[in-house]
Amino acid sequence: MKEPQPVVVLAETPRLRIREKRIEDAAAEYAWRKDPEVARYDATPPLILSYREFVQQFERDLRFDNPVRHAYAIETVGGEHIGALMYYNADHVTGTAEYGISIGPEEARGEGLGTEATIAFLRYAWRALPLRRIYLHTLEWNERARRSFERAGFRQTDTVLRRNERFLRMEARREWWLLWDSEGRFTEYAAAALRAREAAPREG
Repeated sequence: MKEPQPVVVLAETPRLRIREKRIEDAAAEYAWRKDPEVARYDATPPLILSYREFVQQFERDLRFDNPVRHAYAIETVGGEHIGALMYYNADHVTGTAEYGISIGPEEARGEGLGTEATIAFLRYAWRALPLRRIYLHTLEWNERARRSFERAGFRQTDTVLRRNERFLRMEARREWWLLWDSEGRFTEYAAAALRAREAAPREG
């Protein structure tokens, strides 16, 4: 039996870790990407590949570095794999890249985890990647996602039509994001989210 791959953690918060993906993540990601609800929020059709085809593609992505894109796993500090995030369309001349994030399990949505993961990733990216501006596109009707990205330091810059859907284009710039971070804006958000989670009534 193959030993599990070691966990390579890039960033950590009170509730989450951002880490390199492992082949063990494939099963959960396959299930999420076939889920019509997750696909709706990601503005993509549900996955139609077979599981075997998906795993082969997943393994290729893990094996070969791609200078313009990289994906990471999101897991709780308890080790539960709950989502993925990535940068892509990276241009290392202009220092720009596009950002995407997906939270898979329904019970993990609406808890502020996407915001927390995005903040953690941006802290890592500004320090470790040659990027000065990170942008994203979120569905215009997805108010919860827009608020989440605003809390993580993104600002709306445009409205874009793609595949007959309207998207908000939002971006974060390194210099003012780091200024806000130095002022405690994102640290305060993460602490407040953790306090709210701990104060919530537990079932059972």
